[in-house]
Amino acid sequence: MATTETGASDTLSAQKNLVDRLNDAGWDLIVGDAFVRGMRDIGYKSTSFAMAELIDNSIQAGATWIDVVFGFTQGSLKPAKIAVIDNGWGMIAPMVRASLVWGAGTRYSDRQGFGKYGYGLPSASVSQCLRVEVYSKVDGEPWAKSYLDVEEISQGKWTETHRINTPKEILQDPPAFVIDHLKKQKRWPLTSGTVVVWDKLDTTRVDRARREELRNRLVSDLGVIYRNYLVAVPMTVDGVRVEPCDPLFLTPGFRYYELDDDRAEELPGAVIEVTDKATKATVGKLRVRFSRMPASFFRKPEAKGTNKPSRHDMNERLPVADAHNGIIFLRNGREIDVVKPPRRLFSVNATTDRFWAIEVDFDAELDDEFAMTTAKQQVVPSDRIWDILSDKAKIFESVATMKGIYKKEAAKIAAQAEERKRASIEALEDAEKFRTSKPPQDTPSRIKEADENLKNEARRRAKDAGVSEESIERELVAQQEGNPRAVETEDLPGAAFYRCEQRGGQRVLLLNVAHPFYTDLYGSPTSSPRLRASLELLLWTLGNAEVDADPESDRRRFYEAERQQVWSPNLKDVLTSLRKIEVVNDNDENVNAA
Repeated sequence: MATTETGASDTLSAQKNLVDRLNDAGWDLIVGDAFVRGMRDIGYKSTSFAMAELIDNSIQAGATWIDVVFGFTQGSLKPAKIAVIDNGWGMIAPMVRASLVWGAGTRYSDRQGFGKYGYGLPSASVSQCLRVEVYSKVDGEPWAKSYLDVEEISQGKWTETHRINTPKEILQDPPAFVIDHLKKQKRWPLTSGTVVVWDKLDTTRVDRARREELRNRLVSDLGVIYRNYLVAVPMTVDGVRVEPCDPLFLTPGFRYYELDDDRAEELPGAVIEVTDKATKATVGKLRVRFSRMPASFFRKPEAKGTNKPSRHDMNERLPVADAHNGIIFLRNGREIDVVKPPRRLFSVNATTDRFWAIEVDFDAELDDEFAMTTAKQQVVPSDRIWDILSDKAKIFESVATMKGIYKKEAAKIAAQAEERKRASIEALEDAEKFRTSKPPQDTPSRIKEADENLKNEARRRAKDAGVSEESIERELVAQQEGNPRAVETEDLPGAAFYRCEQRGGQRVLLLNVAHPFYTDLYGSPTSSPRLRASLELLLWTLGNAEVDADPESDRRRFYEAERQQVWSPNLKDVLTSLRKIEVVNDNDENVNAA
């Protein structure tokens, strides 16, 4: 027998066993009206997460497609009903009734799929509407219908001798708006499948009551939640295809991956076995992915080179990243929650920490380690899990590395943006008229040094670009025309935080992006053009004094030794110590740091 047929047979057999137990024990709703009203307030994060409970059932029932369809009253542009339709194995007629009884699921001990307590369908439905109808059929049988109506329960219509019983199922086709949709898609009649209809929508709970807004929200959210399933089980919402969206932006073909030329970088991941504390046997696995985004990743193309862009300069990736600011947790490949790590381990900044992402996909066998909620939309990782992620997956070390790279990239963008109007150079030129000392003479040793510096720079750039040194040197000379000063960056771990050199006819101030001076002070997210210009002027003052000195003089040797052996290491030490001190920063939430 084929795998699909075996799965269907096992599912239908489990349904029959459950129905038999309910026939013996009674078809009541456990505790009645108060229980139902309490379930309405179970607290789903959004309509999308409530609907995910229904989609979980569809996927686990072997569906190969799922459609979300809106129903409307005449003349209204707002959905009056929402139907979730699938072509799964379906349910036998009594199971349609059982599907609306809390705790009457067939998958309580099943950890291969999504099921947990058997609360999903009724809880999710009454959280969004006052009436839910379930229609289902198995191959060779007619459609069966059952329903749950909160208002009827409150009015006592379901009460019999102090017990609340669910109405018996009846044979009935799905509503007309569902059949019309299926006919247009050439899918009617269905061999098997299930339709869940939310009626009497609660407009205070359903997100974005207007058609377009609700559709867009569901398409966006479901694309993220089910990104690992949408290729095998395509979905539509109000006729619009749900595109899979990877919030790590690492999957080619997924939504926003090719939004522009920027690409996220995947760092080495990890697969970690979690063992039983007593037996040491493997209970389940954690699969960890890492992603680093370039500093311009969330900007529109025209704003990628600007300094301090506004909210209007941001692209469609930003809302996805902001909704996943923390550690992303999946259960069996289905997204559940985004969690901020304990402050004892790490603190997350809403702005600068959107440039990295970490995903942890855990097996359902590890539910106890994550305090999984009934609604499957929140996890609370145990201290043991955090320790495993820290020690074995090195997630916090990886975050520190990615944050460091981002700081360098952001600072470079800021420096390049200011290059067009370098305030420090303008100030130097303006102050030149007040200079009292004579400029240095072009001695043979100074001319030789400047010429060697030019050739060395041409050689370095030629090697990186794979072109001739002569062509690069000509280009450098041309760029120097009319530009006697320039500020550039270099990446030299362990080197001085700055240096200044005469390069042909141009004097160049070089800032080392590998030094904390650059990442923590000059190029920090809280820096400003005026602060950077002021710091450049300070370094120009020191650099000019060094370069103005004769190459072989004691004065030159003094500046070189102090810069390399004293100022730079001492500055690195104090700035590193400053990182450990809590400093009030009003700009932490400033979007302009993006």
